[in-house]
Amino acid sequence: MLIFHCTDCNEEIDCLDHENPDQAFTNLDEHVAKCPLATFTIEATTEWAKGMAEVIQSAFQHDHLKGKLQLH
Repeated sequence: MLIFHCTDCNEEIDCLDHENPDQAFTNLDEHVAKCPLATFTIEATTEWAKGMAEVIQSAFQHDHLKGKLQLH
């Protein structure tokens, strides 16, 4: 599972293994809409999630969420 932690309000956004990454982006977009100062750290709890975290972090470099994600 991927766990996104908002550093502004401490809310967690979960992305289950094998869930469509687009759903993660949608969930993060919705969170940023209500928490504009949000930045996220991401925790990967499985090998699949670690690979996905790298893909998502790379996508963030080309997305409007650029600068809002740190992989830990």
